[in-house]
Amino acid sequence: MHGEGPAERAAGKSRRLTDGDDLLRGTAEQKLGGFYAIAFGASLFAWDLAFNFGTHRTIFYYQRQDLFVLSLVVLLSALLLRRRVHTHLWVLLFFAPPLVLQLARLVIPHPHGDVIATVESVLAVATIAVLPVVATIVLRLLAPNYFTLPGRRLKITMAAIVVGVTLLGFLTGYFNDHFLTCQDFIVAGEDPAPNCTHTKP
Repeated sequence: MHGEGPAERAAGKSRRLTDGDDLLRGTAEQKLGGFYAIAFGASLFAWDLAFNFGTHRTIFYYQRQDLFVLSLVVLLSALLLRRRVHTHLWVLLFFAPPLVLQLARLVIPHPHGDVIATVESVLAVATIAVLPVVATIVLRLLAPNYFTLPGRRLKITMAAIVVGVTLLGFLTGYFNDHFLTCQDFIVAGEDPAPNCTHTKP
């Protein structure tokens, strides 16, 4: 022991610190498969969505268009890879409302008249109505490891984490004047939140 140099002593101390700690050793992810990868990705997306909704009381246009892009990818893949991707027609119909709504707005950018407004409202409601099914299918495609997690407890734990992050993101956005200033929004290239503060919190 007396012949140990600084490097050896540091290595020994590091081993003692990390011994038995999965987070410090980086082995937690190995034991839990894709748990952390899915939890990180879903939480970051949920935080961004909830924070923006909390600050501006709306979902930004590019986040609404994400649904259109995801629906388009699923429909095109089912069409172009129909020999490899077998699915029922009624399943694809769930992805149609976001696509039809986007195409309708492309053809008629600024709708006027009761009939057109009603059609757009129906399409908007249909898009929201199919969202749970679309989200489930997209989740199965993007994060298949979630459905193979061992036991129900891990699935519930991950869902609880994402829900908790979403709620915290909304509250942080809603009470943004406690954390950010109007200048923070401006520097980020965003419109300042209605309740933002002009002084450092």
